Amino acid sequence: MGLGWYFLITRLLDRRAQKVNQLGALRVIRYQRLTGGVSLGPFLFYQHSSCGYEMLYHEYGHYRQSMLLGPLYLPLIGLPSIGWAVVKKAGFFQQTPYTAFPTERWADQLAENCVRLEN
Repeated sequence: MGLGWYFLITRLLDRRAQKVNQLGALRVIRYQRLTGGVSLGPFLFYQHSSCGYEMLYHEYGHYRQSMLLGPLYLPLIGLPSIGWAVVKKAGFFQQTPYTAFPTERWADQLAENCVRLEN
């Protein structure tokens, strides 16, 4: 699934998207035109923006979730996260931070722990 998403983004949706790094088996792809971020298997996609690294770390947290949960990642994390993003984009819960949702908060916590360990 991640490989299909990679080709969809880099060949159809944003030809300026570029692979910026490879950390072991993880491939990091930064795109210009699309918004948000996605982590699917060994592929991590994030938006190039002023808060790009914050989003990169958050998506790395989702990558860690997928490594911990395996095939349960999509039903337990992926689908609820997409649902939360759609609800937020539709204008609901505007006063609620994005990371208040449990799957998003956990992703931030996992990423924070990794960054703390690396520094």
